[in-house]
Amino acid sequence: MKLVLEVLSGPPLAAKWIDLDQTRLLGRSPECDLVLPDPGVSRRHASIEARGDALLLQDLGSRAGTLINDAAVEPNSATELCEHDRVRIGPWRFRVRREESKAATAAPVSLGSVTHIAAPVLAAERRLELIVEFAAHTVNAIDRAGVVEQLADFAQRGTGGRVASVLLENDGDLQLSASMPATVPPLAPLQELIDAAREGGVVQADVDLPGLNGVRPILAAALRVDKDVRGFLLVELMRPEPRQRADAAEFVHALVRLAGMTLGNVQRREVERRVERLHADLDQAREVQRRILPPASATCAGTRYAFHVHPGRLVAGDMVDVFAIDARRCAVILGDIAGAGVGAGFLMASVQAYLHAELMETGDPAVAATRCNQYVSRVGGGRFATAWIGIVDALTRDVRFVDAGHGHGRIVDAAGTPRVMVARGAIPIGIDAHAHFASETLHLGRGERIVLFSDGVAEIRNASGAVFAPDELDRTLKRSRQPESDIAAIIAGMEIFAGGQMPSDDASVLSFDVAMGH
Repeated sequence: MKLVLEVLSGPPLAAKWIDLDQTRLLGRSPECDLVLPDPGVSRRHASIEARGDALLLQDLGSRAGTLINDAAVEPNSATELCEHDRVRIGPWRFRVRREESKAATAAPVSLGSVTHIAAPVLAAERRLELIVEFAAHTVNAIDRAGVVEQLADFAQRGTGGRVASVLLENDGDLQLSASMPATVPPLAPLQELIDAAREGGVVQADVDLPGLNGVRPILAAALRVDKDVRGFLLVELMRPEPRQRADAAEFVHALVRLAGMTLGNVQRREVERRVERLHADLDQAREVQRRILPPASATCAGTRYAFHVHPGRLVAGDMVDVFAIDARRCAVILGDIAGAGVGAGFLMASVQAYLHAELMETGDPAVAATRCNQYVSRVGGGRFATAWIGIVDALTRDVRFVDAGHGHGRIVDAAGTPRVMVARGAIPIGIDAHAHFASETLHLGRGERIVLFSDGVAEIRNASGAVFAPDELDRTLKRSRQPESDIAAIIAGMEIFAGGQMPSDDASVLSFDVAMGH
């Protein structure tokens, strides 16, 4: 039995099928055996050759490609066709069938009851194929425009309408987003029809459109994404028969529901991509913060120190810096940017870099605080920073510092007894561009060390609502004797105190003393 290529769907063609008993050329050129007049079809698009018992399809390097059973074929490479295979070229969908099947379909049916239902059954099968084809085309869509264009295309083909237009809402206005076929003027929004469609279901009205003879039926359906109306599909039907209206309405209803779910998936994928990009950016920001931190513990210009920074979020707003100014002087900074999240993290890096540069240049905490205050007041966007900025002289054991609204510090003596580090203090950095900052000095005795911590440490609470500092913090410090064990004991104590949960806020702690021999 010979095989034929039967037209299943697409714009009307002169022939409903073509015999495949010899090589057939398909394309837009009038010289082709099957002429497919569409801009999306190449002039010589594909060929089908009968070679012995095999039937081979070859895409001739077309621009848009050829699909067999919704899978793209390799250009300029023969692919075998079998009975019941579906071929897609441009807007047309074909099926390979035996000639006897074709004849049986075309032959009249003798029983009246069967004759009446044969056409609706075939039409229903075709509409179902179009719904499946629409799903296959849009399942992996990455943008809204592609889904909307396919919606207009399949709506026009599936209803046999003169034109199908999709209008999307943008800031309360309806804007045309797609219309098929492109050669026909799109439908304008008819307010009464739009209002009725917004209420739900598919609505229809007979409208006397300008430029056309007589009244034409128009269908309208709302395009919903997660129950929210995002736009409307309008279809102008060619014929006003009740049966055609009913079939078209059913098809439109199914199509817009599927399109709404597809657009919801596109929207979710867009959100996922934005979240992935945000996480990638945050990972980079966190890596930058990690790189600008000093080593977690070391001896720097005669000052022995250790610290830990726990970011409450991906990017920390706390800042810690320890660096040598010269062979005997070490700068120590611990601060906290008001607020949380990415903005606080970026400002933290900026403030830390600014203080680092000023202390390296001047070696004066008061000058560094004053200049940084002017800078943050100008660029901080209303944010401010609390900070403890100190210079430790390992030779004299003197510590010259500015407490800019920080206030969280302990001095631990050689016996392990902590006491509050008293200071006159100053306002936080960034509140008043004209604020005055003055240095204070304290002397570290033999075996004494300073422990600085941020709000996240002071304010962590247990199940009873009690805070970690000062009582529990001081008890923890009594069990330690040097900076590294201070940090380990405080972090472990915080976690135990909070029932295994670290704080949701940034939490930083830094301990330092003058190394033995200085």
